Amino acid sequence: MSELPIVDAGRPVVSDGSTLAQERSLPTYVWAPVGPGPFPLVIFVHGYDEGPLVYQRFCSNLASSGYVVAAPSFPLEDPASGLGLDRRDLGNEAVDVTFVISALQRDPVGKKLEVARIAVVGHSDGADVALMTGYQQGSVDPTVRAIVADAPDAMAGVVVRGIAPLLLVQGTADSVVPYADSRIVFGQVKAPKYYLSLIGADHLAPIAGGTPWTPVLDNAVADFLDATVAGRGPGVAALDGRLGASPLVRLQAG
Repeated sequence: MSELPIVDAGRPVVSDGSTLAQERSLPTYVWAPVGPGPFPLVIFVHGYDEGPLVYQRFCSNLASSGYVVAAPSFPLEDPASGLGLDRRDLGNEAVDVTFVISALQRDPVGKKLEVARIAVVGHSDGADVALMTGYQQGSVDPTVRAIVADAPDAMAGVVVRGIAPLLLVQGTADSVVPYADSRIVFGQVKAPKYYLSLIGADHLAPIAGGTPWTPVLDNAVADFLDATVAGRGPGVAALDGRLGASPLVRLQAG
């Protein structure tokens, strides 16, 4: 793992009408497979009141599947920034994602990237941001080829017909975001989509690690990205066969 000091000097950090910083500092942790590549790029977006390293296990595991995984710290979502927390900044985070994608291509790590193969994966508020980059009018990044949203809120504003396929994930016993919200998202998205319910799972634990659902989640995300971004593996249709027999999950395609 390495850390890149990415900064958008052209956009300030603003909360409640006050400018907290003149530029948006987006320190980004990068996990890369061994070898020269090129490898597909995954931008991972962390949740509210958390930082990227809470998801280190997940990001490292995904990198071992053949992806460069870059996880920025967002200034009003990560308490480590020292600027406080403000969920109203999520729209700015969607712009940050696009900025980080461009910055990575200019960095030496860009030599390892297959820049035509990009996905965005997010958890909780990060899932909201991932959905914005795929389907929210005014925020869509056309370079993104797939979206994974784990425990998102229902989308507000204008939802556009997307090109990027979606893997939607949520635990049925989520104590933070109502499970009903992901069902709403599944109806909102007009793109190829797959809805993975983790039966009995809570909000953070499956992706953080150490639960019975963790390997199921890891494998489903890797299989989905292999099929939709990397162009390898047995294809998305095989997800149903792989997961259908497990009492821990339910998969729906749309």
